[in-house]
Amino acid sequence: MTTTDSGNHFEPHVVWVEKGGRVNWINESDSHSTTADHPANDEPQLVPDEAATWDSGVLSEQETTFDHPFETEGVYHYYCTPHETGGMTGSVIVGQPDPDTRPALEELPSEKSEIVRKKLTDLNDTVRGVLDDHRSGEDEHDNDDDHDH
Repeated sequence: MTTTDSGNHFEPHVVWVEKGGRVNWINESDSHSTTADHPANDEPQLVPDEAATWDSGVLSEQETTFDHPFETEGVYHYYCTPHETGGMTGSVIVGQPDPDTRPALEELPSEKSEIVRKKLTDLNDTVRGVLDDHRSGEDEHDNDDDHDH
């Protein structure tokens, strides 16, 4: 989580972990949070149905960390509470989710601002690209295995 001349952002914007993996956010500058887009946080649900929610609270000290485990396969969108209106959002991909059955990748919530909706559209495009690339690699690998038998 950082503030630069170009604005506030999560770096990287999209991360991929295996089911049961953890993500550790580090506040590098300014005051930021990592907060799941989830009804428990008064937001529309942009995480898997069974997923545990999280909210780090605002982290103001540099190098403060927040860690969260991801036990449910899927795509999770999250945001920074103080900077969401400026588009400070990110995504976590967990496991090998089917992009066609994920709440985060469905129609964007109308209650989000235009800036946030644009950022979520960009994140969704990136997530779909990562998942497509991974599936293509698996298909090629599967086809190679078929030829070896």
